[in-house]
Amino acid sequence: MFTRKKLLWRALKNCLILQLALFMAVSVCLLGCGKKGPPVPPRHAAIPAVKDLGSNIDGDTIVLTWTIPDKIEDKSAGIKGFVVHRAKQKISDADCRNCPVNFKPVAEISAETKLPAEKMKYAERLEKGFKYVFKVIVTSNAGTDSSDSNYVEIVY
Repeated sequence: MFTRKKLLWRALKNCLILQLALFMAVSVCLLGCGKKGPPVPPRHAAIPAVKDLGSNIDGDTIVLTWTIPDKIEDKSAGIKGFVVHRAKQKISDADCRNCPVNFKPVAEISAETKLPAEKMKYAERLEKGFKYVFKVIVTSNAGTDSSDSNYVEIVY
């Protein structure tokens, strides 16, 4: 059987283990994993924007052209395609300099089979009496978008 000395030693041992476990739990909670703050999404390399958006008018059709950007740092992201955005206002409403330009996506163009520095095209029929503003945004396979391209403005 256990002697009084052995029982006392066992109780002391259990108490020390409990104190050590409690100390470790409090330490982990206080130290944590570092700086506290809101969650931050993983960073992706910036997708290069289209810089040479141009246009030609052929009758009542505008043809937008641009070059596929070739400098992308994260090769796994890759360029998926382009989204063409258009703002369309009546000429009578287009005089407002401080009014916001309301762009709407009008076309998605795939670039997966294209090579960097290759020319892309988009054509659209224009209606008389309107001011058009176009821009192009590059989309990547990683789901990130570039900043806006330069704008093309046409009054037709």
